Amino acid sequence: MFFRKRLKTLTPEQEEEKREELSSEKVGWKDKFAMIVSAYVVLMLPAILVIVALCAIALGVLGLL
Repeated sequence: MFFRKRLKTLTPEQEEEKREELSSEKVGWKDKFAMIVSAYVVLMLPAILVIVALCAIALGVLGLL
């Protein structure tokens, strides 16, 4: 795990400061909508396509397609 050596380690004070900074950040509804849509496009669509392709292959092997 060579990349772990390159990660910056935070002190507990810096970590608490980052947590407060992130919790005080306000996200608008447009940003939330964009994140949800992009998650579906990036994660759900390829997963569904792979499942459909595997089902089609299985049906083809069994001679039902």
